[in-house]
Amino acid sequence: MDALDVTLVCGIIFVGSLVRSTLGFGEALIAMPLLAFVIPAQVAAPLVAVVSSFNAILILYREWRKISFRETGTLTVAALMGIPVGIWLLSSSSEATIKVLLAIVVIGFAVWSLSNRRAIRILPARWAPVFGLVAGILGGAYNTAGPPLVIFGTLRQWPAERFRANLQSYFLLGGTTVLAMHISRGAVNSDVLRLTAMCLPLTIVASLCGQRLTRSVSTEQFIRVAHVCLLLIGTLLLVTVAVDAA
Repeated sequence: MDALDVTLVCGIIFVGSLVRSTLGFGEALIAMPLLAFVIPAQVAAPLVAVVSSFNAILILYREWRKISFRETGTLTVAALMGIPVGIWLLSSSSEATIKVLLAIVVIGFAVWSLSNRRAIRILPARWAPVFGLVAGILGGAYNTAGPPLVIFGTLRQWPAERFRANLQSYFLLGGTTVLAMHISRGAVNSDVLRLTAMCLPLTIVASLCGQRLTRSVSTEQFIRVAHVCLLLIGTLLLVTVAVDAA
């Protein structure tokens, strides 16, 4: 791996961490497709798992007081129940089909939200198990737990800082679980450790920048940005499927 590759990896991780620290989600969905053009997936996956867990810790460290434990607890428990279903789904259905369906739902929700913002009603908290279960299934199958959690958060109209903090309760558990799996199969090798050592200081800088960005926008602006990111993520999922099929 030459100096240019290392620089690109560090840049991608920084951008992904900045988005994650600002919005509370989107890091893996942004970083993984881009890293695939620079380093092997066997290196990118554990690297992103380490960085994701570290980012969750950074966000929770400074914002854990803003967590709505009742809602996040329900989301997390439901997600844990969905993960085994997702693992089974991975071996019994088409990944491309699931990704296309997910992309359609995410893009449709984002477009509707951006064009009908005033029509959105606050979703009752009792829907948390449904969104958590779907997030667990998608996370266990395809590492795409974020969109259902983000949709739930926007429909609950969480303030920006609570939004970021609430999502980390799942992402920390999911990230450490994935990381443990990578460690158990020996995927955290010298290349991963070397890149991790270079990237973690950048994630701290990105975290500080993201914290400032979040505080500079209103909740209304934050939710609008979140919807735009959902639109981009859905589009990126479709592009990923098209590239894989080519």
